[in-house]
Amino acid sequence: MIGWRTCAAVARVEILRTMRSRISFTLLFMVPAFQIVLFGTAIRPADLKVAIVVAGPPSAAPLAQMLHDIDGIAADDVLRAPGRAAAAVTDHRVKIGVELPAGGAGDSIRVIVDATDPAATTLAENRLRAAYWQKVAGASPDAASAPPLRVERLYNPAARADWGFLPALVGVIMMISAIMFGTLGLAREREQGTWETLLVLPVGRIAVTLGKIAPYTLLGTCQGLVTLALAAGLFGLPVRGSLVALVALMPIFVAAHLALGMAIAARSQTQIAALQGAIAFYLPCMLLSGFLFPLEALPYWAQRVSEALPLTHFIRAARLATLQGGDAAMVASQAIPIAIVMVGAMLLAAVSYRDSRR
Repeated sequence: MIGWRTCAAVARVEILRTMRSRISFTLLFMVPAFQIVLFGTAIRPADLKVAIVVAGPPSAAPLAQMLHDIDGIAADDVLRAPGRAAAAVTDHRVKIGVELPAGGAGDSIRVIVDATDPAATTLAENRLRAAYWQKVAGASPDAASAPPLRVERLYNPAARADWGFLPALVGVIMMISAIMFGTLGLAREREQGTWETLLVLPVGRIAVTLGKIAPYTLLGTCQGLVTLALAAGLFGLPVRGSLVALVALMPIFVAAHLALGMAIAARSQTQIAALQGAIAFYLPCMLLSGFLFPLEALPYWAQRVSEALPLTHFIRAARLATLQGGDAAMVASQAIPIAIVMVGAMLLAAVSYRDSRR
């Protein structure tokens, strides 16, 4: 028979032990609270506002004024010279550019859309189209005489959603694998006792950190190449830019997250704590990097935080190298912030390694 008093006593002891554990308290309360605050304050897709630039001759000023105050659209207050709106889109400064006609018969309004990420532009494109015809219908009894809208989608003419997230998915997969390799590998060595053996060896901290990171960096880079090849082969993802620059960026990206994982593991006492730290790191990265939600849907402070995340810059580099046809210099420019994080993460991992020797 079941001894209910015994079960109750064991359950009481287990509850007390769990509540006294710092790891359990963090896992049960701190991490969920952090995620709830993050979701509630930063992730608001309904607040998506896409910046547009309007260009045209001075005679088109009334038409340009009509485009202002459209929900989901942040139009520039200055009417730029003809051609400047299209240039702003091709230079990746804005997502949408509107070229207004001079007013001749048969002229149309060109709406140039950077469709690299359809999640960020499709809704704004539809709002722009609906608001334009609504205002035209309210301003003129002869709506048929108004210039039509001609939408030109760059880089992703069919607005395929899979083309929007596949380049970003390459970075997400590498990030999660690198964080897991860095945290769980070191935490497992500590629990098995091999970490203490490594600590007593007469080797430098940087040498140990580099030695632990090097093989996993190679594995992570190979994983990224396989993922990119599958995206191109199975889903037709185009590679229009510098693939060499993107491949050269992958080891830096992987090494940065391996070092961050090692730093997390060095501060953790168990594999569960290391796993908790890894999840607490990579989930916000997925939310704030533009992978799950467009950056335009984030508040200003969250957009600034996203600039400190290596995943944000790798996603930009991957989209440049695939859909947008960026050259080597454009793709490699995203390596600078990732390299800064990598160096800082390696120093942090080395310091954590030193502290764990004491």
